[in-house]
Amino acid sequence: MHYIRHFLTLLVFVSVGVDALAADYHGSWTNPQSGARIDILDGFKPGRGPVLSVDEENEVKAGTWEEENGVISVKIGYQKYTLSSKTADQITLKPNYGDEFIFERLITDASTATISLKDDAAAFITKLQSKVWMTSLEGQFGIFKPTFANDSGVLELANDEQLTDLRSWAVASGVLKINRDVIIEARVNDAFFVGLDERDRFIVFRAIETAQGLASTDLKSEREAFFNKLLTGEWISTGYGVSTVRFRPVFGELAGKVISTREGRLNSQSNWEYSPSTGALKVGYTEYKGALIVNDTLALLEDDGDQVFYSRSRNSSEKRYTLADLKQTALNENSLPKIQEMLGLQSFKDEYLFSWEFNADGRSGYLHKWKSEPFTITGETMDQEDVGKRNTLRQVEDFLIFDDKEIYQLDTTVSRLRPKSDAEALADSQAAEAAKASALTKQLTLRITSRTGEILNLPIPLSDFSEIANMSIVSE
Repeated sequence: MHYIRHFLTLLVFVSVGVDALAADYHGSWTNPQSGARIDILDGFKPGRGPVLSVDEENEVKAGTWEEENGVISVKIGYQKYTLSSKTADQITLKPNYGDEFIFERLITDASTATISLKDDAAAFITKLQSKVWMTSLEGQFGIFKPTFANDSGVLELANDEQLTDLRSWAVASGVLKINRDVIIEARVNDAFFVGLDERDRFIVFRAIETAQGLASTDLKSEREAFFNKLLTGEWISTGYGVSTVRFRPVFGELAGKVISTREGRLNSQSNWEYSPSTGALKVGYTEYKGALIVNDTLALLEDDGDQVFYSRSRNSSEKRYTLADLKQTALNENSLPKIQEMLGLQSFKDEYLFSWEFNADGRSGYLHKWKSEPFTITGETMDQEDVGKRNTLRQVEDFLIFDDKEIYQLDTTVSRLRPKSDAEALADSQAAEAAKASALTKQLTLRITSRTGEILNLPIPLSDFSEIANMSIVSE
């Protein structure tokens, strides 16, 4: 989703004279020079409330104002300013050192009545889900979506470039819980969401646009439509870092692999399987009793009520994968050419590179496993990731010793690998890229098994069965 960046705002610590109270400082203010903005809002009790800002460097934060002895202070970080009121539509913020800043009242759209969570939970949830919010959670944009019930679901957080987090939310007994954060007081209107957590901290969101309408696809009632979406393109997971996740049919149309990559490299994998008899979807070792897709969000429901979330990648393809996209061959002597073709490219797993080398007989060889890491020697220090930073190299008998830490043994075991020059490494990488592109190009093959067991593979110059209107064997 494209988010529109609104005015930059500035979050500050403010000391306010009594005259400012009469001028009604609540509301939104903007600095005409920098475009900075402050939003000073009502709290849940007299004499204390929140402030929302994004400074000139685009940093969004929530702060607090408090009134004591007729003076109001607003504190964010360690910055403090003195606020004075020139007119009802202008305030001045003067820091302890430096020039003052002038803020002018910002005229905003009129808001609807504010809804308290404790007074009307249903209306509060409806309003919460109706907006895209600029949040005080590191300046991320947020969307609340319901999943298996209207009072619980997923909070999607994103920046201008990508999804950053998927957090669970739920409302119960007048309390809003977002992941592990418990918000004991909350209210919302068309412009702002304001919450107070159990540690007496304010959480403030500002509405920036209307959220997209919700459309849900449930596995139990719409199985075909659900799998059409699940097996299309790529998903994003935010657990333990942002990863791209692919659900692919491999062992059947209802069973396959979940493949996770991070920065384009294989990160993890597990099996998935759907049981028509029980209606459960199993991913890895976890069996989920419910699964649905809300717009571009996949939610999986565990037995204990916990949920796991995925979001459609912004760069996802529109391709729906089927078994027709799978290449498969038996690992036997009748399939040696196909095996060599599929294993002929360099591969990657667990930070290591792998290469299959076949002997002349085509059915034996070596699997090479390695990784290459750079080192430098600068001044009096060698720096290498595994060895560390070392200053002295010693040798006793056939042992190499780096300082008093790392030790290696000289070795004469037969090795099938050799170092490459920069030119050789670059040429091999370019050749591997071309070979990979060729291997990923689909081509139909007519496979014929003779009465003697010989297998003949006859390439057909087409990439998809849908291109074939009729096929027959003609003897001429």
